[in-house]
Amino acid sequence: MSRPRVPRRTRTSASYVANEDIGQLSVIDTSDGHLIQSFKVGDEPEGVTVEPGGKRVWVTSEADGPVFVADLAAKKIVKPVKVGPRPRSVAFTPDGAKAYVPSENGATLTAIDVKKLAPSKTIDLGKGMRPMGTRMSADGKLLYVSTGRSKMALVLDTATDKVVGSVEAGDRPWGIGLAPDEKTLYTANGPSDDVSVIDVAARMVTKKIPVGHGPWGLAVVQAP
Repeated sequence: MSRPRVPRRTRTSASYVANEDIGQLSVIDTSDGHLIQSFKVGDEPEGVTVEPGGKRVWVTSEADGPVFVADLAAKKIVKPVKVGPRPRSVAFTPDGAKAYVPSENGATLTAIDVKKLAPSKTIDLGKGMRPMGTRMSADGKLLYVSTGRSKMALVLDTATDKVVGSVEAGDRPWGIGLAPDEKTLYTANGPSDDVSVIDVAARMVTKKIPVGHGPWGLAVVQAP
């Protein structure tokens, strides 16, 4: 059975779902649940992110290594972009000019020129780092990265592509989220069954919230 990954929604009525076991990206109409179209991507698709502007969807392939870029209007894969081993997610700067892809097994981030669909830089995060989740600040100046088994949440300055801060977030932080006011960062910590609450300015964990077994991802929304 195909195991779907967490879908990403757009402002339209579509959700994009990575089906890990069959190497496929599905586009689902959320108004009635029917399949609009599907794209064949690499083995074990993981991270799904809509490019700013909504015309293309990027999907990481854990097993194969590249990132696949699906053109929704043309209904085809434009190009696989080679990145480091075991890519896990994609984050864009707000202007859509630059993308970042973490390589869990390479201890790196790959910066990608979106217009050229080509890597522009490989950023070494240091020995032992296993980057996974990514969240971009609203102004595009900072990128937050969870590092799984490395237990850290890293802060990257996107102007210099240098790590400017770190926090020991918890036991194997996977999913990562940023509060709307950007004062608080959250990580889902799988083995310890909790979510860490991190003060961004102080760069310290202020609380851990017990949740269900093996939390993998999370989403942060504005309270009504």
